[in-house]
Amino acid sequence: MNLSGSFALLVLVIAVGLQQTPALAQYTGPTLACGGTSLVKSTTLVTPQNVAANGINCVYNIRALNLRICQLRLDFNSFSLAQPTLDPYPRCINDVLSIENLDFDLCGENTNQHVYVPFNPTTADRTLSITFRIASRNQIPTLGTPHWSVRVQQLECPNGMAPASGASLRDTPPEMAPLPLARTLHGDVGLLAPAGCLQYHTESFGTIESFNFGTGTGPYLGGLSYAICFQRKNNPLRLQTTQFEMAASADPTVANPGFDELCYSSIQLAARSEDHLHIPNAVVQRPGAPTMRASRFCHHSLMDGTVEVSFPGPFMLFFNSDQLFDPFRREIGFRMTYQL
Repeated sequence: MNLSGSFALLVLVIAVGLQQTPALAQYTGPTLACGGTSLVKSTTLVTPQNVAANGINCVYNIRALNLRICQLRLDFNSFSLAQPTLDPYPRCINDVLSIENLDFDLCGENTNQHVYVPFNPTTADRTLSITFRIASRNQIPTLGTPHWSVRVQQLECPNGMAPASGASLRDTPPEMAPLPLARTLHGDVGLLAPAGCLQYHTESFGTIESFNFGTGTGPYLGGLSYAICFQRKNNPLRLQTTQFEMAASADPTVANPGFDELCYSSIQLAARSEDHLHIPNAVVQRPGAPTMRASRFCHHSLMDGTVEVSFPGPFMLFFNSDQLFDPFRREIGFRMTYQL
């Protein structure tokens, strides 16, 4: 038997196979470069070199392992983009992170934050795109150097859920057919966020903060409305505020330093701020003040406060910011530690 001939034939067969299945040929590795496509359980999006000089539109594509993938979790190991502009309200203009299936953009300082993104792959479309649009520092030299390292995990729904509906595999083009060994064999149930939750905290203690809180200067982004959720344990949810400063719809008073009606008026007016953190059925203790029961908080109302929540059902907080901005009412945001 001619061993060299057999080896050459084997190489040829492998090469042809890789050409016919590009997903298997080029979508591997622990990190994903700008312009690449990932087909692995977990990958990390990395900053390209010399990204800032002329700017860049950097697109990463996440291709579902299988049709049971239902969520992506993005962990921002490091995240520093240009600050939002303030006209007419804090929003991302120069540097922008856009995530398909997420209805708002991110920018500024968001290291150690995370988000969950719904993913519904089909036989016709298995890819979700994540795009960093970076402004040219040659044109805007006052902007800092952007950098990011974002871990992306594909999470699979339980077996009892239908993976997808559509044409039979016999009628499916080869490039859309499920890949071999596509089962993740990972127990993702404990990682899946409840429906509607942008953030989901499963640890017994940790820190939560508004987007672009950074070093405590903000501002938080405008036009946001999202839920922060916690995996319920046997204990109440306890929050300890280290910083809290949000806009209010009217000037605070001794009787109301920033609760409920002051944050979200029962009468809707276009010019009234509706920025607030909604903590249903919260019991608040603040230094030198009586115990307060309220649900919506703004201004400095939770500064140095302790919050306890013990109502039945899942623990969820809701952040809301409008599309107004008043330079005389600081919109820094919040940072809290939590314990379950």
